[in-house]
Amino acid sequence: MKLKLPSSLALRYTQKGDEIRQIESPGCEIEGVFAKWTGDAGTGLVFIPEDKAIPHVHVLEKKPKGNVDGMRIIVRPLDEVPVSDLDLSHEEWLDSGESSIDSILAHRVPIKAVASWRGAFSYVQEDEMQEIVGLRPPQIGALHAIMAHWSVDAGVATVVMPTGTGKTDTMIAATVAAACERVLVVVPTDALRTQLAEKFLNLGVLRADRAKLLLDSASYPVVGTLKHTPATVDEAERFFSACNVVVITSGIAARCEAAVRERISELCPYLFIDEAHHAEAPTWKTFKKSFKSGKVLQFTATPFREDDKLVDGRIIYRYPLRKAQAENYFKPIAFSSVLEFDQTKADAAIAAKAIEELHRDTTGKHILMARVANIHRAADVFKLYEPHTEYGPVLLHSKLTAKEREESKQALISGRSRIVVCVDMLGEGFDLPELKIAAFHDIRKTLAVTLQLAGRFTRSRSDLGNATFIANTGIVEVRDELRKLYSRDPDWNVLLPPLSDGAIDEQVATQEFVDGFSEFPSEFPLREIRPAASTVIYRTRCGAWNPHAFEEGLRGASSFDQLHISVNEQKRMLVAIVGRSSQTEWADLEDIRDWNWEMFVMYWSEEQALLYVHGSGNHGEFQGIAHKVGGDDAELVSGAQLFRCFHGIARLMFTNVGLTEHLGRLVRYTGRMGPDVGQRLTDAQKQNTQKSVLFGAGYSGGEKATIGVSRKGRVWSFRRLRLDSFAAWCDAVGAKVLDTKIDPDEVLKGTLEPVMISTRPEIMPIAIDWPTHLYHDLEQGYSLRFGEAEPVPFYFVGIELENPSTKGDLTFRIFTEEAATVLRLELFGSEDTSNFRVVHVSGDRLSFCTARASASAEAFLTKASPLIWFVDGSSLEGNQHVSPKAKHIPYNKSKIVAWDWIGIDLTREAQGTSRLPNSIQRRVIENVLLDPSYSVVFDDDGAGESADVVAIRQVERDGAKEIDVVFYHCKFSKEKPGARVDDLFVVCGQAQKSISWLFSQDKRTDLFRHLLKREPKRKSGVEVTRFERGGVTELMTFVEMSRLCRVSLHIYVVQPGMSKAQASTAQLDLLAATEHYLMETCQVPFGVIGSQ
Repeated sequence: MKLKLPSSLALRYTQKGDEIRQIESPGCEIEGVFAKWTGDAGTGLVFIPEDKAIPHVHVLEKKPKGNVDGMRIIVRPLDEVPVSDLDLSHEEWLDSGESSIDSILAHRVPIKAVASWRGAFSYVQEDEMQEIVGLRPPQIGALHAIMAHWSVDAGVATVVMPTGTGKTDTMIAATVAAACERVLVVVPTDALRTQLAEKFLNLGVLRADRAKLLLDSASYPVVGTLKHTPATVDEAERFFSACNVVVITSGIAARCEAAVRERISELCPYLFIDEAHHAEAPTWKTFKKSFKSGKVLQFTATPFREDDKLVDGRIIYRYPLRKAQAENYFKPIAFSSVLEFDQTKADAAIAAKAIEELHRDTTGKHILMARVANIHRAADVFKLYEPHTEYGPVLLHSKLTAKEREESKQALISGRSRIVVCVDMLGEGFDLPELKIAAFHDIRKTLAVTLQLAGRFTRSRSDLGNATFIANTGIVEVRDELRKLYSRDPDWNVLLPPLSDGAIDEQVATQEFVDGFSEFPSEFPLREIRPAASTVIYRTRCGAWNPHAFEEGLRGASSFDQLHISVNEQKRMLVAIVGRSSQTEWADLEDIRDWNWEMFVMYWSEEQALLYVHGSGNHGEFQGIAHKVGGDDAELVSGAQLFRCFHGIARLMFTNVGLTEHLGRLVRYTGRMGPDVGQRLTDAQKQNTQKSVLFGAGYSGGEKATIGVSRKGRVWSFRRLRLDSFAAWCDAVGAKVLDTKIDPDEVLKGTLEPVMISTRPEIMPIAIDWPTHLYHDLEQGYSLRFGEAEPVPFYFVGIELENPSTKGDLTFRIFTEEAATVLRLELFGSEDTSNFRVVHVSGDRLSFCTARASASAEAFLTKASPLIWFVDGSSLEGNQHVSPKAKHIPYNKSKIVAWDWIGIDLTREAQGTSRLPNSIQRRVIENVLLDPSYSVVFDDDGAGESADVVAIRQVERDGAKEIDVVFYHCKFSKEKPGARVDDLFVVCGQAQKSISWLFSQDKRTDLFRHLLKREPKRKSGVEVTRFERGGVTELMTFVEMSRLCRVSLHIYVVQPGMSKAQASTAQLDLLAATEHYLMETCQVPFGVIGSQ
């Protein structure tokens, strides 16, 4: 029989759980037989090797008390004499080389170890065909990259190797090949600390059987495992000085005092960080920064962190996941899905399918891991696996005792258990190749973690099969980049490599882009800067841009306390960060200041002759810097040509349309929102509007895309981009703007286009309104200053026409109760070169003020002109005159649905808890229940209601599941139907309020949660269910579906007091206004139910 023996230690020091060890000779496997043994040392077994030159091994029941000189002893109780092979490699020899730090230092053990490594390492690549044991190709490549980097640079470097390709052996090889004096290895978890310490201790593949990577004369390293935070500098110095390698967790590193941290960085010229994709706590970042003079290596399979931030440091080597698959470091992944919208049913279906996979395993070794999000879920899901006792199911989570967790792990390692339900307990540090079936009861939501988890299950071993992932695709809450993995019948083997490689490609591109910038303060790392996808565009005519003139064009540059500028000459990009401090409002202290920061990004495309300007403040004050950087003739790109940006967006839906409407003097600017607003705008709605602001969503290149345009000159998208991505985004925007083949009128056919005029219309002006953007920028705190008086808040200031007439000057006054200023809009030039300006006529000189700047009223209103309305419905904004094309019509009387209200008391609206049969609400419910397609009918009457009656059903349109929701808003009336407009005020108001449920995807889901929270109905101590059909289970299904499926809303107002035959003009006008509002905002179909 065969016996595996542990390594023999040359030295061992333990204190407070901390440990320092060095191997004298590695563990080995010997052949022989066991026999019972009794002697002075105690009772147990003796193993007699076949090779007579090998000493006997005594396996005793207890630690011996007598003389044991010359005996090789392992203390491990065995009930009987083994009859098959026995593995004791994880045990320890009784005589384990106990030492002290003083002894280690006195004998200069670490120094001698490093000396023995010099010239002892050989770059030998493995070759299975030739039976050569060596480093794998990715390890050889990474090692050469590390040595090349260290020869020229000591900065932070990142090595990207997929899980399973051998990161740990690469660290060990780098330590020995470079004869590193002392290495600090930082890991995220306790389990990984133990695993890496053991690997460094025995030198991994460098000392593998038949390996020729290291000369026999090379010593094993002295490895320290630190499990508590050093309290003093002396304590840290003694421990670290006695080691070649120290392995600690990031938590311990973060808790070190500043002095201790600095001393550790001095003692360790090398810092290795494993699993560098983990999120960084601020204290841990501080610790890492203290190694500024050391050589820092980061190892990860995914150079993008769990918190969505990039792993810092230069990527010096990457081994693609696609290549790891091709080289068989990864086994293929089979994805098996269930489709359930009910979480309870989903868990049962996943468990059933996972057990089925385990039954099909022909190796008899595969382990099933059921992954859940929290401990409560673990307990519920474990009940589904617990009956399968033949597989010995176990639980693993943080609330178990250390003993219970260890017992579960040992059961998995030994094969006694082949099912584990865990809460993120099988991550880094738990190396178990038998993990082959992953049942995702709760899905990992980020790409970084998904790739890590995939690597754990796809490790290649000849005696194991392929990996299987099981998940419910009906309830998927993941980021957009992962949705393809959980779609119908996905091939993870095809999808994962592009996801991984694409993300890493972005990292490398960002690194190269950032490296091209000139020096910038370290507290503003360019890698971390994320400008919003928002830009103003200037057309340039210069032969070369002049970024170094930025400061000259920056208004108020001399007033900034900090101004930092960096330029990438090759990529033609400038980044500037400006900061201004001010005295705090709450204390008169010079040492305490408020800081206001702003970032500018300028990018010049020489090919497009366009200068893109981004400012984090979005105040648009860019003309000065644009002229200095791009030339005095740089011209702002604005107007209809910007709407070309919507070209190429498939399935474009305008979710926000800002149209300047021409319906009368009280209508100024209307923002419409909701899905596909552009498609559902009626021709009548389009004919009376001028495009001001458009924002839409659709698909570009198979991916979701958003784009917004303001005719004033701004283009934006709801994204934050790295600097290189920002330049690419600008290029794509500019290409569309310059493409004259794109007709901007196709964006919204029928919208009004302004006519540039140089003389005023001879039409009576009836009203004047503030510039549109003032209504959107009120949060910036506009105020107006009359003369030298204190500024007056905007909402206390009025604007009105001064002596209006059909001819003559267009003058207006801006006023408060105490002051007034008269201004005049002047038009001049010709039709081709028309222009305008606002000039002061009389009264106090007026300024517009914000917290950061002020401008004269003349300058402010010349840049952003007020809007003047004329009696014919036309308007004038600056020198742009827009005339209306059509008028709206009243509500079509024929669309009113007349119900039979016999037996109903028109003065009784709600059915109450007794479900009054003669109430209006009861009649509505009875009619709705006649339609069997509604799976939920709900009485939501009462304070806080969404509607009096809510009906919900699932439908299928164009092969896709959708949710239809119908609101019925009811109102009582007088005894007889008539033409009273008062009867409609409340229900029409309720109908208009209802669209708030459609303002976001989350809000749609909240509607169903709202109904769940309001069950049951209580009144005067009486409690009844609100469900007229269906129940909590059905409503929970809609909660889950709403995250994936389209939710549509239909609204009815129910007023039996309204007679269809007698409907008045006032009533029809009000209904038309309500319908118009619902359609122009969220495109909600509107219906009216009344009497005959």
